[in-house]
Amino acid sequence: MKSRLILAGDIGGTKTYMALFELREDTLEPVRDKAFSNAQYGGPAEVFREFLKDGEANDIISAALGIACPIAGDICRLTNLNWVVDRVGLKKEFGLNDLALINDLAAIGWGVGLLSEKDLHVLQKGRPSPGNAALIAAGTGLGEAILFWNGKAYLPSASEGGHTDFGPRNPLEIELLQFLIRKYGHVSYERIVSGPGLENVYEFVRSKRGAEPERLKKRFEAEGISPVVSDEAIAGTDEGCVTALGLFLSIYGAEAGNLALKTLATAGVYIGGGIAPKILKALSDGRFLEAFRDKGRYGDFMSAMPVYVILNDRTGLMGAARYAASLVEGMNVKRIADSGRAGECPASALLFMTTPRPSRGPQPISL
Repeated sequence: MKSRLILAGDIGGTKTYMALFELREDTLEPVRDKAFSNAQYGGPAEVFREFLKDGEANDIISAALGIACPIAGDICRLTNLNWVVDRVGLKKEFGLNDLALINDLAAIGWGVGLLSEKDLHVLQKGRPSPGNAALIAAGTGLGEAILFWNGKAYLPSASEGGHTDFGPRNPLEIELLQFLIRKYGHVSYERIVSGPGLENVYEFVRSKRGAEPERLKKRFEAEGISPVVSDEAIAGTDEGCVTALGLFLSIYGAEAGNLALKTLATAGVYIGGGIAPKILKALSDGRFLEAFRDKGRYGDFMSAMPVYVILNDRTGLMGAARYAASLVEGMNVKRIADSGRAGECPASALLFMTTPRPSRGPQPISL
């Protein structure tokens, strides 16, 4: 019998993940997946050529890409990468029946319902109740999305909230804003809450403290500024890095709280992106949540919202696959089968929830 394959991709500013799944009733069976470093490729077509085998496209019944940019029409330009995604061109070149483009945060939203408990770390247990959920993800950029609850299911809706105006909350943050205005003119939250944003914050701290020691300069040159700042801050080995990461965490928490308030995310706030799992120890030390809850008269309201960190870096990929499967008539994927390979897909046959439920541990919502 002919295979019924789903092609999924998650194109970020730094990496692209591609995967093939076989669709069997309401289950996606992983076939294979691969991660690509975007710096080594000129665009998505090159990634497709390397990933797809000869004749494989004939068995692909639906495909979707989650892309880190606004989706408008058939041609998308990534915000933080000099790539253009041409839906019609890719569809034609690789003989695909159809190819859908969705925002990368919407893709993560579609994937949240496929996560198992081990894919989530609880920052704040809260008291979940039926309602919307929110998603915020710092990586190469800052993405934000809303998961609207319609009484029966969650409907992911992307936004470009990461590009809204940064609002400082204290004298130090006002100084940071002034510093970044001189550098960029317009200062969005993404200029601070992202990998490049952490570099900006460290540059600001350095402007107040003076040059870093030679030891640190060598690490920056060899490993990059953001990962070294995080590492030194968590280890407590450099005071400037400690200050920079603390400022970063506080602003990240404040903006997550802003999003949660605007969306009334009583079902939970999900922290995605590549940065959060790498700084989980710092995220859990209270500074993020203190800023998240610091909403004046709404402090108690914020304390009741569950806050989770997404640990599975394939969530957007799984969400793109689920979205692609949803385009096949009559298909509603409810699980991803165990791939048998650690770190690829959750080893879980988690059924979708129809309503948010109180949790003894982290409980992913279901779409």
